[in-house]
Amino acid sequence: NQITIAQLDVDAIQIEIEQQQLEVQILTEKIRQESEHLTQQREMLKEMIFTLHRRSRIGILEILFGSNDFSELFTEIEQLESVNADLNRALEATKKSKENIENNKAKQEEHLDGLIDLEVELEQRVVGMEYQIGAKNKLVQETQESEAQYRVLMSELRQERQNVTSQIVELQSEIEDRLAEADDLGDPSLMSWPLDGIMTAYYHDPTYPFRNLWEHSGIDLAAPTGTPITAASPGIVAWTRTGRSYGNYVMIIHQGGFATLYAHLSRFGVNTDEFVARGQVIGYVGSTGFSTGPHLHFEVRLNGIPVDPTLYLVN
Repeated sequence: NQITIAQLDVDAIQIEIEQQQLEVQILTEKIRQESEHLTQQREMLKEMIFTLHRRSRIGILEILFGSNDFSELFTEIEQLESVNADLNRALEATKKSKENIENNKAKQEEHLDGLIDLEVELEQRVVGMEYQIGAKNKLVQETQESEAQYRVLMSELRQERQNVTSQIVELQSEIEDRLAEADDLGDPSLMSWPLDGIMTAYYHDPTYPFRNLWEHSGIDLAAPTGTPITAASPGIVAWTRTGRSYGNYVMIIHQGGFATLYAHLSRFGVNTDEFVARGQVIGYVGSTGFSTGPHLHFEVRLNGIPVDPTLYLVN
């Protein structure tokens, strides 16, 4: 029901975006018309000024030759000057009208940008809810609604996570000694995003569907199957493994007590004990292991303990 409501919100926003785009198009056409009007008025003004100057010069000659039509000429020039003043006022009014329309268009475009951002946010909310439904369906499928199978599954998943923590602590010191021999690898606490995806679960996310079993120890980034995943920081691959919980996953150890874990891969792009540079492809998005759909589960560990990845990820 929540997904249906959110999708209706998306549809409503899309209609409003279309209306807003039409409004912007109308204002753009009005600006074009006002610009043409300004151009016409300027041309009339130039012609009027030219006529005034020409008449003034002729007037001087007629004065010199004692023309009888001088008074009529003078009256005509006064009329031209009056028209010139009226035309100037009209020109200024048209300029102001154009400025008002342009300001209105800028506000409408700003509102349009806000609607587009809201549409993206709503679509991400739909993806997040579909993720939760998939998680619950996965749990039912794995246990086949059997309490005994459920307990075995939970035991296996917890054991795998504990093994990862203990083994990474054992390897950390050994691999860091090897990394110390390498050239300057930069600040290990400044990490790059492993892929550009939609975040469907946060670190210790209160909406995580399995939070009653364990805290969510990383972030989930949804992306199509096969999307390349890159190393967040330079390091050495501690292992590439396949487990019940993480599916195909890669663990990389960095300097400063840091390690990163990349889970649910469709396939690996590196081998154990291989040095990887920042941004190097280490695997591809998949849905292996205890997964609810194609995504990357990404963890950052400090001295073996999971920490919030967003504290270290930079653009």
